[in-house]
Amino acid sequence: MVDFLSDLASVVLAKGMDASGMKHRAIADNIANIETPGYKRKDISFAEQLQDALSTPNSNAAMKRVEETDPGYTVDTTSPGNASGNNVRIDSEMADLTKNTLQYEALIRLNNMKGSMLITAITEGRR
Repeated sequence: MVDFLSDLASVVLAKGMDASGMKHRAIADNIANIETPGYKRKDISFAEQLQDALSTPNSNAAMKRVEETDPGYTVDTTSPGNASGNNVRIDSEMADLTKNTLQYEALIRLNNMKGSMLITAITEGRR
């Protein structure tokens, strides 16, 4: 029997929300350490992994690859630092925080819409 609650879209949405939560924590860490000498900002690498996993032609294989993706923290060593070696810029972090919040909210809305469609399909079938 096919589990219609664990399709590719559901897995992508769940992984996206997980990655967004991790990114939010990375941004919060960056902001909290803005005055820490030598601190290097953190980021999350997920979009490339997701795009690569979704390029698999078979949806079952793509779902397995998406499930296996592991969003990870990366340390930004390329951005220029200030005199203390810290490379966190508050304006950039606040912009990233806003963008990440909007992306998370969009993922939540999509997940809710998917659930609503499922409820509609179930309740309309009873009529």
